[in-house]
Amino acid sequence: MELPPLTAAQTEAPYIRVPNPQTLFHHRAARFRQLALSQASLVGYLNLMADLADSLHHLSARFSPALLPDSCAGRPPLDISSWRRDPAWRDALRSIVEDLSSGGGPLGSVRDRLKQATDEQLESWADDLLAADFDRLDVGLAPFVAAALQVNWTVLASRLDAGKIGATEAGHLCPVCGSLPVASVLQTGGAVQGLRYLVCDLCATEWNRPRIHCINCGSSKEVAYFGLEGTGEAVQAEACGQCKTYVKLVNREKEPQVDPFADDLATLALDVLMAEEGYQRLGFNPLLIPGG
Repeated sequence: MELPPLTAAQTEAPYIRVPNPQTLFHHRAARFRQLALSQASLVGYLNLMADLADSLHHLSARFSPALLPDSCAGRPPLDISSWRRDPAWRDALRSIVEDLSSGGGPLGSVRDRLKQATDEQLESWADDLLAADFDRLDVGLAPFVAAALQVNWTVLASRLDAGKIGATEAGHLCPVCGSLPVASVLQTGGAVQGLRYLVCDLCATEWNRPRIHCINCGSSKEVAYFGLEGTGEAVQAEACGQCKTYVKLVNREKEPQVDPFADDLATLALDVLMAEEGYQRLGFNPLLIPGG
């Protein structure tokens, strides 16, 4: 994700970095396509996700959010459990559906089901996704429902005043919407050099959390890093031996073009490794629902 450079006056690293939709989805699409070149087993899915990110890029430019809430310290202003969803997200989903290939097969079936869905069905799917109710989720539909929700929350988040948003009581939850992180990013440049920021799986807001501390329980006693042989250190799993959870760490010092969503999907083998080691992932990537 590309963000404006920090000015000389910003001598302290910001706690929160709100997303920039004008560059976020464009960069994500490019990264998906770059990764597809070296991922033969995932090339079809990664290119599909690149096309989806392109759709979100165009949608974000014309998305008109409702009035924003007042920021309340200690409570996410766009909390997924209490913020009333803007119905415009459904229009975004239907626009995404129109961009899908007109061919048949599984993708054609997904397109037809989304086209035929009522507003009530769409809202029910959104409820299940935001509640991470995987037993009720249709894994084929979920990435597209998630994408429409993402563009809605991302545009809303981009219009908030980050300086007025406080930390949540649970530091591993997004201070803007209360969602879990999809991954963490080791940043580069200026005041954020070498700092770890968690990246929200819904609104793409980034918030700072100290390194070498478990994101879930805060312990620093048994934090270990796992990676895949032959893939470098751009993506690792930061795991806690105390609570047995992990989250992926994407490192911009090793690879400046990393994107937490794209690089996560391109390293599914790392998730398999962590499961074999007895760790449970904190959060999930809504573009690929567990079990899908």
